[in-house]
Amino acid sequence: MVRAKTRISWARLPGFVVFLAAAVAFLGPGFAKAGGFPAPLDDTYIYFGFARATALGSPLAWVPGNGFSSGATSLLYPLLLAPFWALGLRGAWLGLGAALIAVGALVDLDGRIAEVLGSNRNVRTVRRLVPLALVAVPLLDWSLFSGMETALFAALLGRALAASGRALTAEPHERARAQTHAGLWCAALPLARPEGALVAGCLGLAVVHGARSLKTSGSLLRAMLPLPCVLAAQALLNRALTGEWQAAGAIRKLLTEQPHATGADLTLEFAKNLVVLLHQAFFRAFGGQPGAIALILLAFCAVFLPGKRRLAVALVVGSSGSLLLVCLNATARFQNYRYAAPSQLMLLLAAILGASALTTRIAKLSPRAGMFAALPLLGLMAAPLREWPKQIDHFARASRNIAAQQGEVARRLALLDPRPRRVLVGDAGAIPYLSELPALDGLGLGGYHRLPFARASLHGDAAVVELIERMPPEERPDWMALYPGWWGELPTRFGTRVDSVRIDDNVICAADEKVIYQSNFADLSTSGDDSESDLIEVTDLADLVSEREHEVAFPRDTGEVIQATRALDDGRRRWDGGRRIAAERTLTFRARPNREGSVQLRVRTDAPPSEVTTTNVRVTSTEGSSSTVQLTAEACVDAAHWCALTATFTLRQGDRIALTPAHGELRAFALALVAQRK
Repeated sequence: MVRAKTRISWARLPGFVVFLAAAVAFLGPGFAKAGGFPAPLDDTYIYFGFARATALGSPLAWVPGNGFSSGATSLLYPLLLAPFWALGLRGAWLGLGAALIAVGALVDLDGRIAEVLGSNRNVRTVRRLVPLALVAVPLLDWSLFSGMETALFAALLGRALAASGRALTAEPHERARAQTHAGLWCAALPLARPEGALVAGCLGLAVVHGARSLKTSGSLLRAMLPLPCVLAAQALLNRALTGEWQAAGAIRKLLTEQPHATGADLTLEFAKNLVVLLHQAFFRAFGGQPGAIALILLAFCAVFLPGKRRLAVALVVGSSGSLLLVCLNATARFQNYRYAAPSQLMLLLAAILGASALTTRIAKLSPRAGMFAALPLLGLMAAPLREWPKQIDHFARASRNIAAQQGEVARRLALLDPRPRRVLVGDAGAIPYLSELPALDGLGLGGYHRLPFARASLHGDAAVVELIERMPPEERPDWMALYPGWWGELPTRFGTRVDSVRIDDNVICAADEKVIYQSNFADLSTSGDDSESDLIEVTDLADLVSEREHEVAFPRDTGEVIQATRALDDGRRRWDGGRRIAAERTLTFRARPNREGSVQLRVRTDAPPSEVTTTNVRVTSTEGSSSTVQLTAEACVDAAHWCALTATFTLRQGDRIALTPAHGELRAFALALVAQRK
């Protein structure tokens, strides 16, 4: 037994050398240009932040003290990185731990593929080519060695593939146990990449299809049940700790979550993503026409020739489904097409299975010709050779961009005296990680307790500020590091420009310049602003927490977030976010008062009475009966003060109230229900 293990270990040595060489080919130039351990993506540092928080005793948190965050695409990856941070790989050097994980993951994948291919001497040449085939596509290597979770997904995919293969070939008395193992490994795939659920389901179905003498019902339970259990557990965890079923990344990035996008907008964006990814991440990445022909030929052989047909079908279908799902990602065309990497990897594995099937088939017809059956695989490996210099150079330049911009901003913030209380960033991982400062991610991937920053960021910067308003004043950001073009009025309205970092030859950052602001949120509301004794409740528009509590709804083609700063009656200036309701469009909300009877609805607006449009207020009871009144304008001091529109009606528990401007638009910031005195 010891000798067998030794042989297996030495068999993986050539693969280890190949993978280590590929890693050095990318990381070496990156190190030289970045001046430290390279990371070509700022998102890499988001994972590093999760790993650091985990090592410090705050698992599944982006920054210690911010609470649970669902912003880590992979739940498993930070857990693997955390021990490296605890052992002393701090700062950018945690990337060395990520590189070791990547090389180890590829070595493990190589071993699992060898297990799937088997020991038949006809496929010996293919087995020897597997390590080179796995790193033959430099665009995929870019992602594998970027410090992201791609390599972990590769290892889990190999494990799931091998376990499924064992379940298909196991003896009857071992088949049930093998199916269980396959189901568990498949269920782990979405913990590395969400779209891994598609290929996991396909592999599970392949195992069930090949159950032979075992009952289908039992095979379904063993091979398929773990996957929905893992997905349900993840959704329940998100719901319990964030209030959302979906992860923050899905909320922030999926096209279907865009609040004002029409069906035509979504279709056009999906089509653009699909065309660009097919051309850049597949046709061009695999070497153009020669690589595409070799890839299609080998995938065809894998699916239609005897051998590992069920596994090949699962990989091809899973790859196609993964690509279509990725095209729903609003950022699919950016970050060097890294979101297509899982789909690329699945097709590459299917091609390797196809090469094995082709070799076996030809060897049976002519043993002497069997060795030439590997030529399509060699062609697939050779076709992308011209892309290597481009991808290595891009990796190095991107690493320099991140170090020179995000890393430099982090360094400058860390030197501030007094030390910043909290820094507002936008999807920036390197700044809080390298500076070791508390941070708030305005785009929501970092998370802050249960506040829905990811969803708010889709509505606009005013909705983000509304959530900052909910934070205790002593925890609000006192510094900001932002791309001004991303944030509308927020930087200039609540910040004073202090410093900036501009880079040249930008190939990966969202903009050439990142600006540092000192922030001041003094104009946000305090707990005493709405302290009127007869006040029943307030629906604060653009505040997604308040809107959710009151079931605010409006059509997709209206309801845009707006903001304004006006004076209160006592002279204090107050900023507020609200929504613009277009003519003949309706905003509805549900009243949840603790008392019923005659009430006055007061709509806070920044429009003076002379500009107020006629707005109908329809009150609909839970039984379906309704009544309609009109808003009337109250006199306000002047245009520099907040004004109010009012309507009086009888309210019952659970009534739904609808506001519909007859013409013009309604600019509404808050909807207050005030009890009328008898």
